[in-house]
Amino acid sequence: MKTKEAISIADKALPNFIASNLKVLRNRLGWSQSELAMKVNLNRGNIASYESGSAEPSICKLLRISTLLKVHPRDITRRDLSDPEELLLAQLAHDEHRMEEKERLASFRNRALELRELIDSSKRLFEYKRNKLATPCKEADLFAAQYEQLHEVTQQLLEEHQDLLGEVGCQCK
Repeated sequence: MKTKEAISIADKALPNFIASNLKVLRNRLGWSQSELAMKVNLNRGNIASYESGSAEPSICKLLRISTLLKVHPRDITRRDLSDPEELLLAQLAHDEHRMEEKERLASFRNRALELRELIDSSKRLFEYKRNKLATPCKEADLFAAQYEQLHEVTQQLLEEHQDLLGEVGCQCK
């Protein structure tokens, strides 16, 4: 027998619109189940199962589908997108989220450029000061070697950071 608490939690279960929304969104684009399946690298049977409600996509598959359909996964699962107003709100939210992602990525890229300029400037200053020393002492040579190592590691990190930004940028498109 269920306890009052278990019944209360069950009564408050969130609605799940995955099945109906996938069909609505697919039909709005004029795609067959096979076409949608091909675009997200699934088979038609997967899409048919999702639309009938007999199965639900994994999070990874839902993310691929939602990206293609230009609707946030949360909206596919929680909003009734057969309502034109809800669909419009979901599309606007998706567009806003994508714009925020692009702005964040651009900000990271700009910051990486600023860091590279700062590091290059630091290197030029270091070389200028080092060249001004008539006869460097042992400590200066040790400091120079450590600085060179630090500079090399910093350059590697910046290159990896740029590579990562490139990969993230590709995924955001």
